[in-house]
Amino acid sequence: MFKNGIINPQVNYNLSLLTHMDKFLVSDSAMELPKNMTRIDLAFVPNVPDVITVTKGILEECLIEKAYLAKEMMEVSKALYDAYCKLFAEYDVPIELVPHSEFCRLTNEEVRFTIRTGDSRYHFASAILVSGCPY
Repeated sequence: MFKNGIINPQVNYNLSLLTHMDKFLVSDSAMELPKNMTRIDLAFVPNVPDVITVTKGILEECLIEKAYLAKEMMEVSKALYDAYCKLFAEYDVPIELVPHSEFCRLTNEEVRFTIRTGDSRYHFASAILVSGCPY
């Protein structure tokens, strides 16, 4: 049994398969996902766990070189956008803002798996993370 770090076996396993530039999604509870996508469902009750807590846990354990957010989040979910900006700044992860339509295209065509949270407080709450390289 792990003493710390990511203890969910499905999350741990899927993160361990990532190579440089692979994309994966941390989603809110309502994000529409492709039926064939690998889903790791962490949702328990509404808003537990939330996207920021899950993203922070990933950043503590993994090298992430970039994050994609829907640019609509800046206006519609400003508090969440600010929380993401603060969190990603702590780990030197640049954010690329893309229109929601592009975010959905990336999700459907380039994301390897999703970690679904229970978050239902914000619109456009999901984040696509890009796996980094240690050298």
